[in-house]
Amino acid sequence: MITCLHTAQVHVDTFGALIPNARHVVNEGFLERARADGIEAVRAEVGAELARLAADGPVLCTCSTLGPLVDDAGNPQVLRIDRPAMEQAVAKGGEVVVALCLESTRSATLALFEEISGGRAAAKLVMCDSAWPHFERGDILAFSAEIQANVRGQGARVLLAQASMAVAADGLRAEGMEVFTTPEMAAQAVMALAKR
Repeated sequence: MITCLHTAQVHVDTFGALIPNARHVVNEGFLERARADGIEAVRAEVGAELARLAADGPVLCTCSTLGPLVDDAGNPQVLRIDRPAMEQAVAKGGEVVVALCLESTRSATLALFEEISGGRAAAKLVMCDSAWPHFERGDILAFSAEIQANVRGQGARVLLAQASMAVAADGLRAEGMEVFTTPEMAAQAVMALAKR
């Protein structure tokens, strides 16, 4: 059984469509506390939850803020959402626009970028924090439009580093950008893990 650990209820529908028959566990408190107090505040609880869920099969943690805790757990059954997309985004080298909405995700995302790229690619960080209030209100159209406005003109290759940001991908592609999103690539990776 594949399990998805989410920190927002909205991700259940997204990943339910991508990963048939997955189990979904939502804990909004993990992200709320990580944003307020740093990820160390939730390290023990997240680690315990990942270990518990992984006893039943592969686990995909869909919160990029919690990514370092996934890596630190060192469990081959547990995947962090942003790694597969990041690997593809940096594969060609050169500059990659790394778009984020949450400050709490910045250090985790950039550290992963450096680890994977090994200096072969350069990250151009674009913060889309003005979009996040729209997401919290459930106004996904405004959320998507604000991300596009922030990213427009920043570069040709764009990594939308948080799962929620994938809604802006089609609009950016329509403007001629190469866009990497985390949900689809992570879903493919965890399903491949389940088949091993």
